Amino acid sequence: MVVSRAVKFLRDNLVLVTGTVTLDGSNPTPVLLSGYCASLDMAVVSMDGTAAPAADPSAVTSVVSGATINVYAWKITGVGDATLIASANNARLVSFMAIGPGLVEKVT
Repeated sequence: MVVSRAVKFLRDNLVLVTGTVTLDGSNPTPVLLSGYCASLDMAVVSMDGTAAPAADPSAVTSVVSGATINVYAWKITGVGDATLIASANNARLVSFMAIGPGLVEKVT
């Protein structure tokens, strides 16, 4: 995982984290952001690249759990059957953006 930017909004103690992750084939591929946020309020994922997605993966979705984005990859079942099933792709680059409350800073 590569975090490209983490921006803190001081007024509301929110942190915006953006970056990329390569699918690891485990489905879901976890994106651990506990070093930036206490938890996540929302996340958005998309396949990175300029070419149209192929059959594997053909879509990505996500679910937030605490301070982790779980990225799911999907592929078509086969030729002539567009039913989506879990993908084991371990090469596709996925971009992410997440927002959540920042970590509590220690005051000394």
